[in-house]
Amino acid sequence: MTRPSSQRPRIGIAWWMTGGMALFVLAGSLALVWAFERHFEREERHAFQEMARGNARFLVRSRLPQSEHMAAQLQEIIGASVFFWDPQTGRIVGKATARPGTDLLRAAMHGRTGKLAGGDWLIVLPGSDGMRIVFIKSTAARITALKRQDTWFMLGGFWALSLAMGIGLARRITRPLGKLISSLPLVGTDTELPPLPVQRRDEIGLLAKTLTRTHLSLRDERERRKAAEKQAVLGRMTASLAHEVRNPVAAIRLHARLLDGAAPEDAAISRTLIEDEAGRIEDLVGQWMSHARPGPPVLAEVDVRECLAQAIRLIEPQARHAGTAVFLSEIPEAPRPRIQADRHRLGQVFANLLRNAIQAMPAGGEITARVSEIGDGVEVSIEDQGTGFSAAALERLGEPFFSEKEGGMGLGIAVAREICEAHGGRLVAENTAHGGARVRAVFARHSTITPSDRQS
Repeated sequence: MTRPSSQRPRIGIAWWMTGGMALFVLAGSLALVWAFERHFEREERHAFQEMARGNARFLVRSRLPQSEHMAAQLQEIIGASVFFWDPQTGRIVGKATARPGTDLLRAAMHGRTGKLAGGDWLIVLPGSDGMRIVFIKSTAARITALKRQDTWFMLGGFWALSLAMGIGLARRITRPLGKLISSLPLVGTDTELPPLPVQRRDEIGLLAKTLTRTHLSLRDERERRKAAEKQAVLGRMTASLAHEVRNPVAAIRLHARLLDGAAPEDAAISRTLIEDEAGRIEDLVGQWMSHARPGPPVLAEVDVRECLAQAIRLIEPQARHAGTAVFLSEIPEAPRPRIQADRHRLGQVFANLLRNAIQAMPAGGEITARVSEIGDGVEVSIEDQGTGFSAAALERLGEPFFSEKEGGMGLGIAVAREICEAHGGRLVAENTAHGGARVRAVFARHSTITPSDRQS
């Protein structure tokens, strides 16, 4: 058996795992680079603040002149723009590369680092004589991590490695899951399960072991159930057969006793009845054996009309005894349909259907048998004038041991259907417009006995 529908999911676990891990690694690595970038920026800003405060304290303690020359020297030493600013008059001493507005300078007077429009850092610290020392650090020369080529090279390598790991992890999970999925339809069947990853020590290994144990348990349970069903069927068949045989045996015993001292005409009647009842027992045993263990099929070309006529001849004494007439409807000059089949089994089908029709008319009547060609097959219909099939009988047609006749064994129709299906055909039952019943046995023209029929 194969997987119940061979469609695979549009997006499997492997895609979800690989794609999810790739997106996580991509977003996580970019977020990490951004976080480091912010951290480095804070460290640079802190270093700028400490450098500015140190130089401001040095100028105040040394009482160095707050002149344009001093501003130029500091700017050359520390690599930042330096000038002096008088907040009272707004006068600026020194060559400032950037001229921030007075509001911005006043906002930064308390030693907090501000930011200019171009991104440069600004800090204003107290000087001597009420002046303020202004430090401006240009950030134009800073190269962020995301603008560096080596950063992208390392990120690319990390992403490729993460993707390979994601694919490997997904395959390690989805491959054994695929084996488990393909094994599910085989659980409990006669087919052995493919090798499963039972050696794994994770949840997948536990699932594989559970699936294997379930398979063995279901298979053993199925074998036990089959054995129990066989015993039950054998019991029903034995009980039904014993019930059916009891009446003919009683009749045979009675008429065997009547033979002693009986008049010749009475003895002849008893002998005939004994023969009929013995034939009935033989037929019951034959039905039982056909259902329980049919013999090997013998395929040959069979004249269906001749086979049906022979079955009618064999059943004619029983029909006369029941006051029933059997007619074989024939079309003049019509071709005689032939099929590849087992002649003995076809005769068994026709005889069973004719017996059922006779038993359906305890007060007598007429039975009409017809043979016709339909498409690439041949149909044999048996029509009686009885009361027809009940709804339950039509629904359970061919079910072994189901019979609405008192004392019926319920194997005639079951055996007939099995033989029809074994020949690639079917058995159909219906009620006629006048209230009788019609059973149609359809056979394929070139039938082949199925393996189930050979092994049954």
